[in-house]
Amino acid sequence: MAEPACSAEDRAALLSFKAGIEKDTTGILSSWVGTECCGAWEGIECHPNTGRVIALQLQSPQADARSYMKGTVSPSLGSLPFLQALVISNMKEITGTIPQSLANLSQLTQLYLENNMLQGPIPSNLGVLASLKVLSLSGNKLQGELPSTLGLITGLIQINVGMNLLTGSVPKTFMNLHALESLDLSHNAFSGAIPGFIGQFQNLTLLDMSYNQFSGQIPISLCSLSRVLDLSFSHNKLTGVIPSQIGSLKSLSSLSLSVNLLNGSIPESFAELQKLWFLDLSWNRFSGSLPAGLGKGLHSLISIDLSYSNLSLGSVPDWLRKRALIRDIHLSACQIQGPLPTFLFPDSLNSIDLSNNRITGQIPSSISKMSNLQRLDLSRNLLNGSIPETMGEIESLFTDPSLLYHALSWLFTPRTQPFLEYFVGLLRSLLSSLPEIRVLRRCSLFEFRGNKYIIT
Repeated sequence: MAEPACSAEDRAALLSFKAGIEKDTTGILSSWVGTECCGAWEGIECHPNTGRVIALQLQSPQADARSYMKGTVSPSLGSLPFLQALVISNMKEITGTIPQSLANLSQLTQLYLENNMLQGPIPSNLGVLASLKVLSLSGNKLQGELPSTLGLITGLIQINVGMNLLTGSVPKTFMNLHALESLDLSHNAFSGAIPGFIGQFQNLTLLDMSYNQFSGQIPISLCSLSRVLDLSFSHNKLTGVIPSQIGSLKSLSSLSLSVNLLNGSIPESFAELQKLWFLDLSWNRFSGSLPAGLGKGLHSLISIDLSYSNLSLGSVPDWLRKRALIRDIHLSACQIQGPLPTFLFPDSLNSIDLSNNRITGQIPSSISKMSNLQRLDLSRNLLNGSIPETMGEIESLFTDPSLLYHALSWLFTPRTQPFLEYFVGLLRSLLSSLPEIRVLRRCSLFEFRGNKYIIT
């Protein structure tokens, strides 16, 4: 079937946008020639019957720094009355403000302006876009507060404004957004309390409010989010305790509460989170140890970080050492004592951090069974003896000054040299010389505290 003729009005609006782009290394706009914008112009979709533009989708691979557009978002895009999807993402050098004229797009359901360099406020008149389902403005330099008018768009299922310069609190009008499935406010400068009404969003699967300045307690109402998968409040100023009802979040797979001011004990109801695979409670002010009952649950756990959480574990919990799926165990400064523990499933481990504890004795040769281990941090403990030569494939090793002389002899063996990427020994005295290094192909940094040797 032949493509319908392109609307002259729509073509003029698109060409006006093109004129506002000073440079296009993506090559997309090079196809915008001639009169047939339907079918021939890359990124343009037209209605099969009317020929009116219904989608403008311009995307570039985020990882490719050479692929970008430099320019502004022309207000002319507000003259595409039948537009349903507007996507200008990962263009990196799109600057200026979000045009007020976008409020004219009454049929718009998706607005993606991600990973550009847009500045200024989010236009308050976007609240008239009654058909809008997705608003994603992340990765820009937007400023000001969230417009309260966005709370009028009751059909919104996704709001993503992460990684901007936004301030203020969450508008009370957002309590009307009961259809929300994803709310990402991360990496801004929002403040105030976490609104309790978010607990009414029963369709919510992602809630990310990390890297802000939110304060106060975690609302108990959030424990009603039966469908939430990912929950992050890390890097805020939250106080109080973790609600004991947190075990009600039966769908939860990822929880990050790190770098806050949370206190009290760890709720035993964590054991009820059977789908939880990522848990980060590091850098808080908790008290006591872990509840013994945690061993009855958390069978899906892959990564756990309790470092600098003020917990007093005494030892690595038996249930944690016996988890078949566990890959990352970070328990720095958790008051762990005694010999280095063994793990029932060593092949699964990728990263272990037991630094800043009071672990004694030697590093056992059985650690060589951790065939997938890439990072091992045992620094600032009370270890002695030598480093087993069988540890040759660990990419990052952090250890104690007392092991340094043994470590050097281990480090410069043919078995270890091709694999080691980082070796850090904590040494207070200066080293007068180092052995000649010839074949450390993957090694990028040696650090002996107070001395640094870069290998090129």
